[in-house]
Amino acid sequence: MTRIIQQHPTLAACSLSRLVLAVLVALLLATSVADAALTTGACLSQKQTAWGDLRKCQATERAKVLKGKAADLTKCQTKFQEKLAKIGSKATKAVIDCRYGDNGDGTVTDYDTGLQWEKKDGEVGGICLLIFGLPNHCVNFTYTWDQAQSFVSPVSTDGTIVPSFLAGSADWRLPTVVELRTILLKPFPCDTSPCIDPVFGPTAVGAYRSASSHTVPSNAWYVIFDDGYVGYAGKDFGFYVRAVRTAL
Repeated sequence: MTRIIQQHPTLAACSLSRLVLAVLVALLLATSVADAALTTGACLSQKQTAWGDLRKCQATERAKVLKGKAADLTKCQTKFQEKLAKIGSKATKAVIDCRYGDNGDGTVTDYDTGLQWEKKDGEVGGICLLIFGLPNHCVNFTYTWDQAQSFVSPVSTDGTIVPSFLAGSADWRLPTVVELRTILLKPFPCDTSPCIDPVFGPTAVGAYRSASSHTVPSNAWYVIFDDGYVGYAGKDFGFYVRAVRTAL
């Protein structure tokens, strides 16, 4: 005769609860291990993909306008910011840096803003060597407003823009004061000097010139990378320059 053994309802529920708890713990541990295994390179690659998705979305929405339909670029930006937030959260859990990438060609890409920056060389306060006919990226050179414009958009003898200013691109420019402030480590008063990530290379702690003119046309805004101070001064003053371009 076969005996039928029936488990007590309370014991069965308890066993099920333990099983669910075990599954949840396993999932949490797996996620934690995956986050810990995330590298800076992989993280930056994910952000670059997010930028690519943003551009595709924007192109799709703009194409609607040509067809007489309403475009929604805000939707693209919202999805993009959500993706960046998720990637940033994973980077925080993995305790890794996931914003700047050194391109190995004298430039640094900011994967949060899509901007590519000039990386300075030389030694702060040191001697800058001049190489005839080539743009010089020594950290110690200063420029007036007009000189800065010529520096970031060098022109060859035949009147064409020099594409080899950096990374084979000819669309380098002076950053706006808003763009300059994005690469400060902290807002004024910054307690780190220079107030910028070391990936940007040597950085003078003086004023860096921006492309943003003041309400007084003879003045322009600047950012001091000693403490993050933002001010304005005459365009004929000699200030440091860090070129920028839109890359992503």
